[in-house]
Amino acid sequence: MNGVRPARPAGGEGWFARGAMLAGARAILPLAIAAFPFGLAYGVAVAESSLDDLVGLLASFLVLAGAAQLAIVDLVDKGAPWFVVVGTALVVNARFMMYSGALAPSFSDYPRRWRVAMAYFMTDQAAVTSLLYNDRQPDPRARMAYYLGAGLSFAVAWWIGTLIGVGIGAAIPSELQLGFAVPLMFVALAVPSVRDRAGLIAACVGFAVTLIARDAPMNTGLLIGAGAGVAFGMLAKLQAPAGGRDGRDASS
Repeated sequence: MNGVRPARPAGGEGWFARGAMLAGARAILPLAIAAFPFGLAYGVAVAESSLDDLVGLLASFLVLAGAAQLAIVDLVDKGAPWFVVVGTALVVNARFMMYSGALAPSFSDYPRRWRVAMAYFMTDQAAVTSLLYNDRQPDPRARMAYYLGAGLSFAVAWWIGTLIGVGIGAAIPSELQLGFAVPLMFVALAVPSVRDRAGLIAACVGFAVTLIARDAPMNTGLLIGAGAGVAFGMLAKLQAPAGGRDGRDASS
């Protein structure tokens, strides 16, 4: 059905379900509010790093990947080789392949160019919020509007936090500089991923290995920690009994 015009949504809303977009914005509001201090911390980290403020600021608009952005700023500031920076960003963002596969059936009525553009607003929070809505919404246009409402609202909170963080970063005394970019990255990843035992294991192992390997050659500690977290999380999923999540019977 690639490229086929989706059916008109119910409720007479025309080609775009504005009500669904507002619903998506409201649903993600608590998470969007939480994104503001995260964006603020990233902005301050950029201002206190060797990275040009404009480059760090534009990254929030061009990349829109908070955890990966924090990791990149930390590695660039430490002089890590480019392949370590790129490899770390790819490992950190590998989870979006899973989100993409889960969301793809919901938007299969839309042409490829639409789906590629929609991927820009994909975050952990927008993806999970939309998946919960899509399960009970058969209208593809309402699904798209809901996803865009959630994704845009979350992005705006992140952008505002980044702008303010970059602006006030220079005013923070050097003794109060934020040296927590790496731990904050794992907090950001842990919140959406810890939904079962495997997610908890992945978050804990990743955080612990990153701290242990913080002095690894070429600043590869974050890359090693992220890889270890993913590996142990996948291993935990493979070893989980088929009877139900985390070994519990599906009926419990």
